Amino acid sequence: MYRSVVFVHGTGVRGAKFAATLEKVRKGFAEGGALHLDVQGCYWADSHGARLRLGGVSVPGYARTGGGRREAATAREADRWAVLYADPWHELRLLRLGAEAEQADEDAFLEQAEDYRPSPQTAELLRAAELEEYFAQALAALRHSAELAAAATTVGAGGFAHRSAVARGLVAFTVTAARRQDGPDTPAEKRDTLLSFVRGDLDAQDKGGASALLTVTREIASPLAAWYGRRHRGEAEDAATPLAGDILRYQVHGAALREQIADTVAKAPGGAVTLLGHSLGGVACLETMVERGAGKVDQLITVGSQGPYFHEIDALATLPAGHKLPDAFPARWLNVYDPNDFLSYAAEGVFTDRVQDLCVEGGEPFPESHGAYWVSRTFWESVVQWIG
Repeated sequence: MYRSVVFVHGTGVRGAKFAATLEKVRKGFAEGGALHLDVQGCYWADSHGARLRLGGVSVPGYARTGGGRREAATAREADRWAVLYADPWHELRLLRLGAEAEQADEDAFLEQAEDYRPSPQTAELLRAAELEEYFAQALAALRHSAELAAAATTVGAGGFAHRSAVARGLVAFTVTAARRQDGPDTPAEKRDTLLSFVRGDLDAQDKGGASALLTVTREIASPLAAWYGRRHRGEAEDAATPLAGDILRYQVHGAALREQIADTVAKAPGGAVTLLGHSLGGVACLETMVERGAGKVDQLITVGSQGPYFHEIDALATLPAGHKLPDAFPARWLNVYDPNDFLSYAAEGVFTDRVQDLCVEGGEPFPESHGAYWVSRTFWESVVQWIG
């Protein structure tokens, strides 16, 4: 019997990303030996996905920070500090990734950093700000940090970027240690003054020799921290709306998406259809089969999907918690999950003998693991064998 595969994408997917994923799916089936399968796509994001329909007017500050707009350098600097507060040795960690310097000044750099004591002027500033004990903690942590020794191998002539990274790390550690231990707050102006003093002690003032890695630090720090703080809320909403928004919208308007899936299945060539759903697409496929019956679909494959979890918490509109799958459900159902994919769930414990779980460990961390199935040889070998 001629068989089609209908692929339904997941949350957050738009336009070009869907086309790229569909191409990976087709390639995976072909390389897995299933050349006979006719793979169709069901793209629903434009019709049923979430978007800010009034231009983001509900989001405070969106006109300033949303839609691809960014704030000035002061905002980017705040982003950088946000990352350093979470990880004071972040810049040292990046600097250690650079190539080892041909004329490394490793010993001198380590000696200066490990033996550093605040100058009288810096010590007085620390006393006045009630930060002495916290700065001492920062110095102790620096001396025992693996990042310091690793970064030292990339110190070249000058070493301004490395000493600047030490200075920033010490100040960031001091500020956060004080906050954690109910010490004094350190406003940005006082923090920046302290940084200038520590830089002076370490001869880390920018003299035009800063490494290009410092630019990399800024570029990496900014998008990480952009999720936090009001000055980047619009940017965060732009990123979050297709992801969380698709799920929220599906809870209210899911029937329209399920109708599109059913129509796509009905139009698919051949008398048998394997319905393949990823993430939220898998939830919608599951509910389509519950609500409308299998029809031509005799095989259901859900990948990295939340259907079992939604059912367990009673969040499936078509199948209340505790209710069994209808008799008209597809004869075979394969549910694929990856322990590193925190948006994937096991189904056998929820739907018992009506589903077979397949655990695929792609080796990628989250969130990369959520889309890594399509490039996993183990995944495709198992799926093609299961389809038969």
